[in-house]
Amino acid sequence: MKRARTKRYVMTVNKGETIEEYRLAVLRDTIKFINKHIDHKLYIKCHGRFGKNNPHLAKYTNQHGNINWRDCKLEDAQRIDVYLHER
Repeated sequence: MKRARTKRYVMTVNKGETIEEYRLAVLRDTIKFINKHIDHKLYIKCHGRFGKNNPHLAKYTNQHGNINWRDCKLEDAQRIDVYLHER
């Protein structure tokens, strides 16, 4: 099994895949339920990834041709990485 970069990583969701989006919704509902019963609260962080041949990539490219890979909005992303953090 390949080791993840961080222990907080949960999964990757491909936008448009109904089953994967449903798994994310179930995970969010589960965390809401768990937070009602524990002292230290948890939260889900979703981080967008551009993916290959993304038409929105031009919005994140500056005049020198450099791409800002870190600030991908969820609506512009093709994939979403899901992380679980404590508050």
